[in-house]
Amino acid sequence: MSDDIFSKLFELFDQPGPINWKLAAEVARSIAGDRSPVEPWAAEEYRELARLIEFRLEQISPLRVLEASDVAPVDRRQWIEDKLESYGRVVEPFGDSISGEGPAAPLMAQLRPAMIGLQVGTLVGSLSQWSMASFDAGIPPDPQGALSIVVENVTALEQTSTADVKEVRLWVVANEVAFRTVAAVPWAQDHLAGLIETYAGAVKIDPTQLSGLMMGGSDPAAIESAIEDAGGIEKLLGGEEAEGPRRELEAFLGAMSGCARLLARRSTSELLVGFDQISEERDRLRETDLEASAPLIGIGSVPPEATRLGDEFNQEVERRYGDDALVTLWSDPTRMPSAAELRDPTAWAARVLLDGWE
Repeated sequence: MSDDIFSKLFELFDQPGPINWKLAAEVARSIAGDRSPVEPWAAEEYRELARLIEFRLEQISPLRVLEASDVAPVDRRQWIEDKLESYGRVVEPFGDSISGEGPAAPLMAQLRPAMIGLQVGTLVGSLSQWSMASFDAGIPPDPQGALSIVVENVTALEQTSTADVKEVRLWVVANEVAFRTVAAVPWAQDHLAGLIETYAGAVKIDPTQLSGLMMGGSDPAAIESAIEDAGGIEKLLGGEEAEGPRRELEAFLGAMSGCARLLARRSTSELLVGFDQISEERDRLRETDLEASAPLIGIGSVPPEATRLGDEFNQEVERRYGDDALVTLWSDPTRMPSAAELRDPTAWAARVLLDGWE
């Protein structure tokens, strides 16, 4: 971050609320860059594709399909404007991790809204550089909101994929419609919030890394130097206790994104023979993207491996228990696989069978 960003961080300490949204917006915009006009044809094409997939998905999905209120092809800057506050729920619960004891307590309380704002802005700005839609990052959208497609990032995939341009766009829309369908399961959002809260509760700032931060007082340059000396803000977070909750959170996001991929594949049956080829190409690119934009606190996106495991897991449940198995699986959060079970459907089956699932 530049000295200018850190100066503004301290200027905004007295802003009310748990998140400094002004700072978050400035950081996100600086990462996303300038606006890029979206071609007029894009809205019509993506809207037609979305309605086609919604219709086809209704024919095969065991889950209820909600028609998107609107389909909005946008540039990276507009995506940030539309989505910034919705990503606050992913980071805000981690505010309590930014705390101190004794003389450190007042400073950390003052730092908290700005640091959370910095995290939200960094997360959303980083996602805007490569995420094509909500499914790509794996963080569920508001099912009632518009279906947003980041056209610049779709174009980037078109340029690297061996598939036809129209096939890539159909693949993107099918995955997003399917992901919104899974995200609309009545208990999904509350269950996700609970997993995030549990993870956030286990994350603690490593106090041994804070001495430089305290010595910096209110000098932005000194604070920035202290954070860099500590290895970045992410290095300030410690605690093995957080590893288990993080894995469980990723497992649930993997189950969601994997089920969405399964439904998207079926909704494009006979229309998109290269579905799995595009999926493999995108997964390879996403692994690179994630390495370049790892979240500082919280969870930025679901790893591609978790999506692949979730896809295989949902298929295995259906294979073992029949066509209606996905309805039963997604009827209750207690039937969701743990991190270990996502890799071992047999262990999951033993647990749910003991619960009396027929």
